[in-house]
This record gives sequence, structure tokens and C-alpha cells, in this order.
Amino acid sequence: MSPHPAVPVPLTTLKAGASARLHETRLDEQTRSLLRSLGLTDAASLRVCKCGEPYIIQVRTTRIGVSSDVASRIFVVSDVEVRSDDSRAGQRAAS
Repeated sequence: MSPHPAVPVPLTTLKAGASARLHETRLDEQTRSLLRSLGLTDAASLRVCKCGEPYIIQVRTTRIGVSSDVASRIFVVSDVEVRSDDSRAGQRAAS
């Protein structure tokens, strides 16, 4: 288990260029369904392309524009925390 568990944060807290994984959405069913049909599925990897109005996120090869309100209700776990844990594991294995 990681000494610092990843904490889900709103998408709006990430900077452009940041990568993350979808944790949950706090949206109505219609909006959730639309985002799922565009590729934003459970634990999907995404990258923030542009912050502001609209937020532009890339999911696989698709770029999706969402309002700031919707972006604030999409909760993600930053990949930075995952990568730092993985790199330490790799260093231990190489020793």
C-alpha cells in the first residue's frame, strides 16, 4: 500500500498538460451518459489540454470540451502520484 494514498480532486484543480485517471463524476445521469459515450469511462486516463471556459480534455484520441461547472464535478486522481510510487518501486527492483 502506498504511504500517501491518492486523493481525488476536481478536474479544475489540474493545470494544462496534467494527466490523471477518472475517479468519479458528480453529475446528472444524462451528462454522465454523454461523457461515457465520448470515452470518459471508469478509470479512463485523461490529459488536460486547456483550462478555462471550456476545459478541453483528451481521452484516448478524442478531445472533449466541458464547461467549468461540469469540470468541477469530475473528480480525478493525478498520475503524478502514481508515477512517483512506480519509479521508487522500479529503483528498488533494480537494486
